[in-house]
Amino acid sequence: MFGSADAGHIRAFHWVDDEDYPPLIYRGTDGLPAGILYEIMTEAFHRLDIPLEVEVYPWVRAQKIVADGKADGMVTILTDERKTFFLSSDPILLVCEHIFVHRNNPRIKEIMSIRSLKEVRPFKIVEVIGAGWTKENLKGFDITWVPNMDSAFNMLIKGRVDIYIANNFTGAAFIKKKIKKGNSISEGYKSIITNPYPLKTVAFRLLVRKDSPFTNVLDDFNKAIHQMQMDGTMQHIFEGTHLSQNNDICGQDETSSKAGMVKE
Repeated sequence: MFGSADAGHIRAFHWVDDEDYPPLIYRGTDGLPAGILYEIMTEAFHRLDIPLEVEVYPWVRAQKIVADGKADGMVTILTDERKTFFLSSDPILLVCEHIFVHRNNPRIKEIMSIRSLKEVRPFKIVEVIGAGWTKENLKGFDITWVPNMDSAFNMLIKGRVDIYIANNFTGAAFIKKKIKKGNSISEGYKSIITNPYPLKTVAFRLLVRKDSPFTNVLDDFNKAIHQMQMDGTMQHIFEGTHLSQNNDICGQDETSSKAGMVKE
């Protein structure tokens, strides 16, 4: 681990990420970064005695900032394309991804019986621009790309697509927020339901640019994450966001064991 004496001789790790991906990472009502990943990263870098500079932007822009070398890293899924430019930590968080569908979809029975990605191919899918895993793994599928989650759910509500795949607690939190507004649009969100079977599990990792001076902190970062799993810090963070590890977050025990060995 880096000691406090080292901290005075290094600049802050510059982390750039998504401004609209609650409850993982987002811009709060005060304009500042917030979310589960923000709390985890803040605590981990505090334990490393490394300053952390955090900025959030629309996801496509955030990725470009990091790709252009204007930031050290981001927290997301490790794809084959990203392996070219980034080194990755062990999993920080494993999440289950589910199918969201409008209950009045004429093929609702088929969609609710889906248990694997290959069964998704016959349906029209909506996805947010910048979703690296989808781009890499669903080549040849019928995908409509939209700028944000709001647009994705609107496509579902209007019946222009059949399926939106998202992690359960992010999708559920977004729908809950929309319904709470109580306007005409919120009525459409009441008709969106979720296939309860997890379609896939993805791992969120810290990705650090290979040309960043911070590539050598990954081993210590992994140790810090493992410590946070063991001492209850992770559980405390989840409880603070009122999430259930059993229903909303996949495989935390697996994450703990993998972190001890030192994400698609």
